[in-house]
Amino acid sequence: EAADIVLTDDNFATIVVAIEQGRSVYQNIRKFMTYILASNVAELVPFLAMVIFKIPPALVIMQILIVDLGTDILPALALGTERAELGTMQLPPRAKSKPLLDRSLLLRAYCFLGLIEAALGMLGFFWVWHSYGYDFNSLQSIAPAILSHTTNPEITFIYAQATTMTLAIIVACQDGNVFACRSEQTSIFRIGFFSNPFIWLGIATEWILVISIIEFLPLRQIFATAPLTTWQWLLLLICPPILLGAEELRKSFLRNRK
Repeated sequence: EAADIVLTDDNFATIVVAIEQGRSVYQNIRKFMTYILASNVAELVPFLAMVIFKIPPALVIMQILIVDLGTDILPALALGTERAELGTMQLPPRAKSKPLLDRSLLLRAYCFLGLIEAALGMLGFFWVWHSYGYDFNSLQSIAPAILSHTTNPEITFIYAQATTMTLAIIVACQDGNVFACRSEQTSIFRIGFFSNPFIWLGIATEWILVISIIEFLPLRQIFATAPLTTWQWLLLLICPPILLGAEELRKSFLRNRK
């Protein structure tokens, strides 16, 4: 690989730049994968809860698709435009045998970031039901009717609103996650919230999409959503800082341990 570069440009600085670019691409792929995999946990847990606790799923299939094929796309691509992190060239060479999706990435995505998103999403789901006077036992009792689509209009609306809340919480958590994924160790406060404008473009676009499927009736029918109340929208504001704050604590712990 280096020989090809030397043949076209015998300036040694070119090799250094090429190595830095290669490391940057490797870092950005890991950022992309961490971001995408985290939301998969939040999408899986509602169906595990359905099987284990005999409750209706906190998401429906079309809502999962809008996350995977819609809201996650632009923020994930924005991570691919990140510049090389500080100190990239001071890192030792990566072993060729080291996989891209190693244990540290999977544990961070699935067992930390993903579980936080899943927990907040399920809390939002139960909170909506609780606000209408339904506890866990009553939710179990009406689950068969919900799954068979034989409920009355009131319960149908509450269920749609509850799943919409779960969906919106996942998207809100992913807003915090995209900043968390900008580095595996460096604090976002050192990187800066506004150093990559493409991330903000992705966030704005995803919320235009979310609001469209909630407020636009034809899309609402396709994605089985329902309008959210003011307090439910306000609740979404705390989700990004919760996830990002937890990740900042994790990074701080790892830095101090070194």
